[in-house]
Amino acid sequence: MANFKIKLEAGFGSYFKKEIEKEIALKIKSSINNITEAIEIALQTLVKSRLHEAPEVDSLASGELRYQFGLVDGASRISNIIDMWAESVEVRYVQGFGKLGGISISMGDNDFSRALSMSEAEFTTEKGTSLEWLRWLLLEGDTRIVNRYQFQSGRRGRAGGGIMVSRQRASWGVPSQFAGTDNNNFATRALESMQDEIDVIVRREITKVI
Repeated sequence: MANFKIKLEAGFGSYFKKEIEKEIALKIKSSINNITEAIEIALQTLVKSRLHEAPEVDSLASGELRYQFGLVDGASRISNIIDMWAESVEVRYVQGFGKLGGISISMGDNDFSRALSMSEAEFTTEKGTSLEWLRWLLLEGDTRIVNRYQFQSGRRGRAGGGIMVSRQRASWGVPSQFAGTDNNNFATRALESMQDEIDVIVRREITKVI
């Protein structure tokens, strides 16, 4: 058998690297629509999962928040809101962001205005009072919302877990363990720890085409 030796000329390594990068860039650009769509679907699923794991969501469905807000249909209301948030996730390819371009990920309800405008975000009591429960939960923090009333646990009430009773010096607000503000509420807390998982999803979908 013949033996061959090929001398790699100076600069071959950098040339080879450039050609590989060029080939990778071409593959990514030719498949970018499929890549961004796959990332978007995966992130929407992740967002939905993380939000449903929040203790506030469980409480709205069958716990203290359901009773204190009087939400007989708390589970379906918050589920519809979470669906909207998940579906608002958008992934786009950005040219000129590094050698291979970049991925832009956005959520279409950063100020919560879309969620707060949904019919699920409030309801009207039998007495005609509008209860903006979602705004209270997301934005009002420890603000005392109702004066001269406090919540009393029991078997009575719309949701069967208690009623508001009149007390001259009392006041009511969202229970402190669930209270949120515009930059620190159950939605922001659920989503802020997703960065590592987002990186994994993006890398996984790009690797599939290269």
